[in-house]
Parts: sequence; structure tokens; C-alpha cells
Amino acid sequence: MRTAIKILVAIICVSTAFYSCKDKKKEQPKEDGYVVTGTVKGLDNSYAKITDYQLFNKDKINVIDSVPIVNGKFKFTGEIAFPDMVTLELGEYKTQFFLENSNIKISVDVSNVKNVSEKITPEVIGSKGHSQYAAVEKKSLEVFNDKKYDVFKEVRQMFAKAKKEGSDELLQEALKKQKSLQSLSQDRNERYKKSKLDFVKANPSSAVAPYVLGVQYTEGRMSREQLKEYYELFTGDARKATFFKTFITKIYKDNFENVGVGNTAPDFTLQTVQGDELTLSKVEGKYILVDFWASWCVPCRNSFPHLKELRKQYKNKGFTIVGVGTADEKEKWENAIKEDNTPWNHVYDVSENHAYGPVAESYGVPHLPTTLLVDSNRKIILRNPSKQELDNKLKELFAD
Repeated sequence: MRTAIKILVAIICVSTAFYSCKDKKKEQPKEDGYVVTGTVKGLDNSYAKITDYQLFNKDKINVIDSVPIVNGKFKFTGEIAFPDMVTLELGEYKTQFFLENSNIKISVDVSNVKNVSEKITPEVIGSKGHSQYAAVEKKSLEVFNDKKYDVFKEVRQMFAKAKKEGSDELLQEALKKQKSLQSLSQDRNERYKKSKLDFVKANPSSAVAPYVLGVQYTEGRMSREQLKEYYELFTGDARKATFFKTFITKIYKDNFENVGVGNTAPDFTLQTVQGDELTLSKVEGKYILVDFWASWCVPCRNSFPHLKELRKQYKNKGFTIVGVGTADEKEKWENAIKEDNTPWNHVYDVSENHAYGPVAESYGVPHLPTTLLVDSNRKIILRNPSKQELDNKLKELFAD
């Protein structure tokens, strides 16, 4: 009898241990997989999605997983081929984190978020990539806390006061103050940029690196030499990252393969401000400056006085300008042309919700203004030149 009892107890112990281990195994990521458990405050019953991170290709977003949010909790399980930043959608709210094959815990509070477009910072535990990214971003932003940059707070207050009081005099004072701080602003921006570049150079194979570099990888912030250098620097998981494959690769190809110097600019036909049609390949002129701009773009409109000077100087020698209004409302675009009294050809690149129009997309426009100097065969001579580069090139091309 005692022997039978001992055997029964042993079976119970083994069974208990088996089911205990089985339950515990459920809570652990499967081999080479991930388990993401999350809590969200302020959103009891809705849905949670993990999608790939698309900064500018929002029409090409892929859903990786989707689960219900029940009583403020959700759970994802699965496996990914390589670590990457992903977007976490919680109902209408969105945030980002680094997904990797590990046990990850996420906490989000949306109870006091008034606008769904407001930035939400999740608490993430168990993702090495997320911890590394957060640490690098924190270090980079510390540059802005340097006391020598406190003067910029004063400038912001000056602009706010000028706007509140509707004072043009105060606005001019603020603009004058802002202009006097350009070198200090450049110093701050260069320090911020350097902290990111240093990380990328030290970690070229990290999946985090492309996201740390971010929009620093654009024509306005890097020279052509730097664009080439950093593109070729990335290796391993960095090249697999969604941001590298979409944004960084697109910028590189636009500059060196598709719409870069030496390539042929895409032809287009758009409606002019007078209501006629203009085709780029039919525009008369030895050299044409294609200028993408918008009424709301201050740097765009600030460049017009100098473009007027260039047009006056070289018009009779074969220089012409085609302004392409994009990411703009047609009425505001037309009013800006009248206000600025810009006498060159203007065409409208139709778009919605201030997005780039199809022509701007075909040119890989990264920002406004974007300018390209092309010859009569639409061969690109300059892409986004500085003021001095454009002046020097026109002087060279039209030398007597």
C-alpha cells in the first residue's frame, strides 16, 4: 500500500512539474522568437498592431501582427529574421520600438493624450536595440541643454510676443536677433549631427544605426561625398533595416542613379499659372533652372530676389527658370506668385494634403526648395546647389 502511494505521489509530482514547465515555456519566447507583452493605460478594449516603420512610404506599410487589446493588455508572439524598428499602433495612437527576438515588455499611457498625432514615448524593457537607440538619442539631445544656447529661448519668446501683439517692429527685432545667431545655431546643429555620425561610424552594422542617422541623411545636411560615404559604410543588419532600404537607399539612388548630376531629368507637362500647358522638354533655353517651391516655404521665397538678379543677368544668353509649385494649395500658390512678382514660368504640381505632387515625387524631391540646373537636353548639371555654386556655374557656362 505504501509503495502504491509513493508511486502515485511521484506521478503527481512529475505531472505537476511537467505542466508547470509547460506553462512557463508559454511565457518565454520560442527559440529564436519574440514575446511582446504590453499594457496600455487609457485604452481598455481596442486593437494593437505591429507594422513596419515607414517614414515617407505610408501607402506601403506592412502589418506584421495584429491582436486585440483586452482590459488594457495585449500580447504578440512570433519570430523576425533581423532586429528592426517597428510602429506599434494602439487603436488610433502610434509609437515606435525596436522589435527583436527576445522577451519584451511595453507600457504605454494615452490617458492624457489629447491628439492622436501627439508623440507618445513607450516604456520598453527587454529590447537591447530600443535601449541603445534611446540612449543615443538622449545623448544627442543633451547638446541643446548647453547654457550657451539659452539665447535661442529668448528669440522664441521674441517671436511669440511679436505674433501675440501683431507687431511688425517686434518681428523685425526678432528676425535681426535670429540672424545674428546664425553661427551659434550652426555650431549647435553641427554638434548634434556629430554625435549621431560618431555612433554610425562606430556601429556600421547595427540595425539601430540607420535610425540614429535618420533625416541627417539628406542633401540639405550632407554633401554628395558624405552621402556616398555613409551609404557605403553600412553593413550587416544595418542594410536590412526598413529605414535603410526605403529612405536612405532612395536618397542615394536619387542622387547617384536616378535624378543625380549627369542623369536626364524626367520630362513633365503641367499647367501654368495662366492656364496653359508647359512641357519641360519644349522650354526654350540653353540652361534651365527647375525650382520646386511652395507658398509656405520661407527659404523658397527668400531665394527669389537672387533668382531675379540671375535671370536679369543671363536671360538674353539663354538662361530660364521654371518654378514648380508643389505640396501647396493652388490659390495660395497663385497669390504668392503675384506678391513676389516672379516673372518666370510657373507650373502647378497637383497634390493633396500638402503632399508632394507626382512630378516632385519623380524628381525625388527631399525638401523645399529643391533646384536642378539642366541643359537643353535635360541633362542635370547641378542638383540642389548652394547660392555660390549656382553663381559660379552660370558664370562658367555663360563666359564670353
